[in-house]
Amino acid sequence: MSANFNTVAKPGGNRCNLACRYCFYLENEVPRPGYATMDDLTLEAYIHNTISSTPSQNVEFCWQGGEPTLCGLDFFAKVVELQQRYRGNKIIANSLQTNGILLNDKWARFLRRHGFLVGLSIDGPASLHDTWRTTGCGKPTWEKSCAGHTLPAAA
Repeated sequence: MSANFNTVAKPGGNRCNLACRYCFYLENEVPRPGYATMDDLTLEAYIHNTISSTPSQNVEFCWQGGEPTLCGLDFFAKVVELQQRYRGNKIIANSLQTNGILLNDKWARFLRRHGFLVGLSIDGPASLHDTWRTTGCGKPTWEKSCAGHTLPAAA
């Protein structure tokens, strides 16, 4: 029996919908024309090569960023489709680390249906969270982030 194989992907690079005061990406962010979500060819090669090159029976894809939900549901539907196409007899798992801002019922249904483990990035109680995790305009995000907390379980 082989060990689990875990891989981390940042399909949208460092793009994010927040401006956390401690984020090291903000200092280094340089606008890049055409730099966006991982394109279809790269995504397919990444998934195919990851699955086919590991002897492990269990393969976990960890999706993070920046904010991976900015890639959209269509992107993650493609992820699941490609994983099914190339999985063979391997067991595929997915995890998603998100700030929760974009989570809604549609996301929740998708994540639950496809067994995604969801990690919600929260920085302590509301007063602490809203000090550090703000929008680009400096507005608090606690309520919006926490609204996503109950969605996956309710879907």
